[in-house]
Amino acid sequence: MAVFQTTFACDSLFRSIDLNIIIPFESPGRPDLLDRKPKQFKTLYLLHGFGGNRNDWMNYTPLRDIAERYNLAIVLPDAENSFYVDSVSLPFRYSELIREIVQFTRRAFPLSDRREDTFIGGLSMGGFGALRLGSFYHDLFSKVFTFSGAFIIDNIASKKPGYQDAIANYDYYARTFGDLDKVKNSVNDPLWCMDQAIAAGEAPAVYQACGTEDFLYQENLKMKRELESRKMVYEYHEMPGIHDWVFWNKNLEPAVKWLLDSQN
Repeated sequence: MAVFQTTFACDSLFRSIDLNIIIPFESPGRPDLLDRKPKQFKTLYLLHGFGGNRNDWMNYTPLRDIAERYNLAIVLPDAENSFYVDSVSLPFRYSELIREIVQFTRRAFPLSDRREDTFIGGLSMGGFGALRLGSFYHDLFSKVFTFSGAFIIDNIASKKPGYQDAIANYDYYARTFGDLDKVKNSVNDPLWCMDQAIAAGEAPAVYQACGTEDFLYQENLKMKRELESRKMVYEYHEMPGIHDWVFWNKNLEPAVKWLLDSQN
């Protein structure tokens, strides 16, 4: 297996950024895996949460082992605390960044360029980002998984100065999402993006998981009801757990198996 730490100059942020990329080219000590290495790898673009970075998934999960056992390339970007949306207060396009990363990694590494082989996933803020970007860029991604998604659009819609919640305050949300009176049913709303994907006939399949003691549990239940009401491939899982790596690790391998199951 090869783990790359790559720097590339991206137009969307007007600077160079770093990526972690896992590609299971070889499997030392596992001859049983060598005869089924593809020429081009199915790929998961995996997003970190609020306050995190591209190293979190590698530091806190058995990600490299999973990549090797399932012949799955995994790309880990950094997106700071952007919620993976294009900034309205700064010239930073974090939504566009993800499309640019897909294009760059496909040029630089032996990754499949087929939609059915390209997936996106994430936790918390990254779970929000995965659902929104997987829907917004429905031409790129065929499947999405979201763990403990920070589905906060209904919470922050129309909020006024002085608002504060467990994640951030009004000033942060206004800088990130723009006019909060207009955030609902906008390009920054995952459900609006999903409806566009459905209308285009390219809705990604979605795997959602959340712990029943997670502080975002109610937001995830609301998203569950919304997604279940739409005509799309959708699967929901919950179990006892909070907003932590114990819960996310329990769900990581099942989610990867789901991504790679051709029946979904």
